[in-house]
Amino acid sequence: MKTNKFLLVALLFVTVLNACKKDNDEVITQAPKITGLEIGSNNNKTAYPGNDLHVEAAIEAQGNIAEVKLEINPVNGTGWKLSTTYTDGFKGLKNAEFHKHIDVPATAAVGNYKVILTVTDQAGKITKVESDLKVVVDPTLPSVANLEVEYEGNDEIHLDATVNAPSKIAKVIVEVHGGTYNKEFEFTDAAMVGQTTYKFHKHVHITGAPNGHYHIHVKVIDQAGKSIEVEDHFDKK
Repeated sequence: MKTNKFLLVALLFVTVLNACKKDNDEVITQAPKITGLEIGSNNNKTAYPGNDLHVEAAIEAQGNIAEVKLEINPVNGTGWKLSTTYTDGFKGLKNAEFHKHIDVPATAAVGNYKVILTVTDQAGKITKVESDLKVVVDPTLPSVANLEVEYEGNDEIHLDATVNAPSKIAKVIVEVHGGTYNKEFEFTDAAMVGQTTYKFHKHVHITGAPNGHYHIHVKVIDQAGKSIEVEDHFDKK
């Protein structure tokens, strides 16, 4: 009798252990999740030749990220094509924010495109999301030319650029982010607002930002509500 009870308890223990292991395996090997995909400024799914294209999404991978791949292809088979695989800043993470500004060639053909974002985890699970994209030419769009970014020490960044807006400048927004640090600065200088061309020269202070690699975005918004955003990088040491 005691032997039978022992065998029954042992069998029950093994069954529960296997069930727990199975549950854990299912959790660990779930395919990655991609949410909140944004293509273009304010998710307008529009790109302009010679400018940046904003692409952003939240990634969750229980099996840890192996790589993230971004593809852009013309719907009709001819036109601008892009295929870039990212591992730096993503590999080994369970959660990550994919936030990139892609250079759109000045020669990019106008038309309809398809954007595909693919996440592969270290267990080999793959998840893809797609979005439409239109490349258009808009001569009234604001622009930022000759952007210069330099970290000068003492938590100070030097910014210099020529800002143009055929529909007149409303404001310029500068965003600095890296790691857990994210700060936004808004400029509505009286000498700038209402102008079509302005020499933008600023010293931005990022007090409290730890040492590391940072992205800086300069966004120009005109008085018609149109905007353009360009990106640069710097290291704080």
